[in-house]
Amino acid sequence: MNSTAQDERSRLDPSTHFIFQHRIFKLPDARFEVSGRDRAPVLRVKLGELDAVIPIDDVSTEFGIKPDAQDGKLLVQVAQGLRFVRDIRPGDSIPSELLDGTASWRVEDHHREIAKNRLMMQVATWLGGSESVVLDLRELRRMSVDSSIQDKVREGITRIAGTLGLGANRRDEVLDMIDRFARELCYIEALRDRYNLAGGIGDKLGRVAKLYRDEKQFHEEVRRAQILFRPAVSGFTGLFEQVDAQTSEIIAVLKGYDSMVKFVREMRDELHQRLIIWDTIIPAWDINLERRHDDIREAVRATYRFVAFHFPQTHDWL
Repeated sequence: MNSTAQDERSRLDPSTHFIFQHRIFKLPDARFEVSGRDRAPVLRVKLGELDAVIPIDDVSTEFGIKPDAQDGKLLVQVAQGLRFVRDIRPGDSIPSELLDGTASWRVEDHHREIAKNRLMMQVATWLGGSESVVLDLRELRRMSVDSSIQDKVREGITRIAGTLGLGANRRDEVLDMIDRFARELCYIEALRDRYNLAGGIGDKLGRVAKLYRDEKQFHEEVRRAQILFRPAVSGFTGLFEQVDAQTSEIIAVLKGYDSMVKFVREMRDELHQRLIIWDTIIPAWDINLERRHDDIREAVRATYRFVAFHFPQTHDWL
């Protein structure tokens, strides 16, 4: 390691960064990542020409690192942190999920807008006595610019302030709570987008099956990929439904604000951990499906390998 890198690392805060002491962590290209179907955390280092892979549970015993030493405690945080990031290198920031519960990844502005508009529509429908969650984005956009609904939102905010015991003159506090909760909920909306991209692969496999219906051998490859693919994405739907159900009543959200934030963050982390592996296969389907070409064949085969590895089918014969 050159002196500039050493100087930079020495300035990092050990309470917010992975500042290791043992020389093993200072080897070239040292990094932690998950490996295998069970996504077990490992340390990868270069030893001369050899790329060594050491299970993180063995690092302490192999190199004499005590569990209560700084490096030992950091290894525990590394294993936890790999739930949220692809890899961790010595000197990296500790994922904020472990420090203060916030997300270490970013969302787009339109995800914040979706979350905010959704909550505002709940205010408007609550005022009418039939509160509902609007998930259709076109309908959400239409309603958000409807002047009559905007009037209902303003009146609803005032009424909610009274219902919460704040008084009608403290409606700004209600608006602030809704805005802060939208900043938590927007991560669910971003993950919903990622899920739609992942789930959309199933639709693309269907299009490919039609495109190659007269090519028996490859059509069978597509069919096998479809069979494995369906259960791979089915588990996500229930998690999104849980979030939508738990946050569907604006009064309950605001009255139990802290517990609701905790719930949304837990679901955010669970969904993020499950979806992060899909980032390796989603780009493979950014291809033209109007005509036959080799990229389609590779996308189908890559998808089959992906789902067969990460979501193996098991059979209980008992």
